[in-house]
Amino acid sequence: MLPTFIDIEPTTQKLVLESKLKSVNAVDELISGIREVYFISDDYCNDIWVVLNEAVSNAIKHGNKFDSSKKVRLSMEIKDERFLCFSVKDEGRGFNPELVPDPTSPARIYEPNGRGIFLMRKLSHEVNFSDNGRMVEMVFDLYRE
Repeated sequence: MLPTFIDIEPTTQKLVLESKLKSVNAVDELISGIREVYFISDDYCNDIWVVLNEAVSNAIKHGNKFDSSKKVRLSMEIKDERFLCFSVKDEGRGFNPELVPDPTSPARIYEPNGRGIFLMRKLSHEVNFSDNGRMVEMVFDLYRE
């Protein structure tokens, strides 16, 4: 069963997800809603989709380690009528994002995994980690194009 968004105010959405990979499907629901409301291009929606999928998947897999007693919190907020801001928070032990190896380095270029944070940084306007890496905030400029 997919979770339902709680409408707090027109510019804010909050969601609590189970630590199962199928919970990532909730990102599709969220993206569909914001595409219609904020008239975001398909290309930009695809960028947002990739970033949110990476963030939620990482929270479930690496943060909560698929522990069914732990939740992932996903929220979206519009700031200054211009910035689409997402946060994803897990209940794991945390990590230092600065210690994640660069996936574009010659030693890692052919590795099949490890590109999530790299993609998040490349496709977002801004990415910030806090709470010992348990929370990631991603910002998208609605007027980018």
